[in-house]
Amino acid sequence: MDRFLEQLAAPTAVPGGGAAACYAGAMSAAVAEMCAGLAAKKEKPGAQEILGPVAALRREFLHQADLDAASFEVVMAAYREPKDAAGRKERIAQALKGAALSPLATMDLVIRLAGLIRQTEAVVPNSARSDWESAVVFATAAADVAARNVAINLDGAADSDELRAELEKKQAEIRRELPEV
Repeated sequence: MDRFLEQLAAPTAVPGGGAAACYAGAMSAAVAEMCAGLAAKKEKPGAQEILGPVAALRREFLHQADLDAASFEVVMAAYREPKDAAGRKERIAQALKGAALSPLATMDLVIRLAGLIRQTEAVVPNSARSDWESAVVFATAAADVAARNVAINLDGAADSDELRAELEKKQAEIRRELPEV
C-alpha cells in the first residue's frame, strides 16, 4: 500500500484517480471481510459464506487498479503521436473508450460488492457497526470516483453515447444496491 501511495503522489498521470477508486473498493471489501470474519467467529449464521467471495472481490479490485493504469497509458501514448500521424484521431478515440471502459468495470465490481455488504449488514456485530458503515462509505467513494473517470473520458471517445448510457445505468444500479449510512 505504501508503494501505491508513493506512486499515486508522484507528479505523473498514472496511477491516478481510477486506480485510487479501485483501492477504495478494495478497502471496502477488506472492511466488509473483517466484519464478516468477526461475525463468523461468533458463529453467526451466514457469516462464513461471505468471507470467500468478499476476499476474492478485494483481489479483483487490486487487479482492476493495474488494468486502469494500463488503460490510461494507452491514452497518453495515443496523444504523444505526431499530430499528423495517420489514424491518430481514431486511436485516441479508441484509447479514450478503453479509459472509460476500465472505470465502468470498477463500477461493476462495486455493484457485486454492494450485495456482499448487504449480506454483511445482517450479521455484523454491533461493536463493528461503524466498521461496516466505513465499508459502505469506501464503496460509495469507489463508485463516485469511477463514475467521474468514465465521464471525463467520454469527450472524444468512440461510442460515447453508448458509454454514457452504460454509466447512467450503473449509477442507478449502485444507488439501488448500495446501502446508505
